[in-house]
Amino acid sequence: MSTGRDYTIHAVQNALRVLKLFKDKPEMTLSELSLTAGIGKSSMLRILYTLAQDGFVSYDAETQKYSLGLELYCLGKQKFESLDLRKIAARYLQKLSDKNDMICYLGLRDNDILIMVEKIVPSRVPAWTQLLVQRGETSELYSTGIGRLFLAQDSPDEIERYFKNVKLQKFTEDTIVDKEKLKKLIFEAGEKRYSYNLGENEVHVCSLCAPIYDLSGRMIAGISLCGMQDILFGEEYDSYLEQVTSTAKAISKELGFAVD
Repeated sequence: MSTGRDYTIHAVQNALRVLKLFKDKPEMTLSELSLTAGIGKSSMLRILYTLAQDGFVSYDAETQKYSLGLELYCLGKQKFESLDLRKIAARYLQKLSDKNDMICYLGLRDNDILIMVEKIVPSRVPAWTQLLVQRGETSELYSTGIGRLFLAQDSPDEIERYFKNVKLQKFTEDTIVDKEKLKKLIFEAGEKRYSYNLGENEVHVCSLCAPIYDLSGRMIAGISLCGMQDILFGEEYDSYLEQVTSTAKAISKELGFAVD
């Protein structure tokens, strides 16, 4: 749609404003709605009547209060169930990948393993990307930034259980296998809401990672921007980190999470 002209329908805009008022207060009288929206009572009554006719608003004759109707719930449920995490994430990650000429991953947790369900390669593919794991392969939670973010969602007891069950092994000279150091990194990931990997799975290949949350605020995935250590953790480090975290927030927002 062209942005050069204003196609806004004023009556529809007012109806949408009324529906949004219920986010802060689930039930309101006609007078409260009229005062809050700055719309006259007669106009507000017509808006509410129209919305009620199609189930978008409900009216309780006993309390004389209006609330959201079930039609909105049905539409919201249908939208939520149709969301495709991989499709949504890939759209954002491709932009992140192309902008920086680096590879991006989307990772999901499966019990104590991290599965890379999506691998996004930049349009101009650097040779080093061929060294990285392919889509569908697995990694250990403790040796990845996304994995540590997932572990940061666990309780202390659950983290202890994880370390009792996992066999810590080195994949490179930089792989951290000290439990106390790993616990500190996990705690740090939870506090900062981002994490990283410093050549712990592939020599010299590092990553910056951020979590993706669903409507309920639960971490359901993580994303990473991967590159050579001297580049990713060089002069543009702050810019790369901001891009990764803002991309994760944009994906989370599209999944219904209220980004702060």
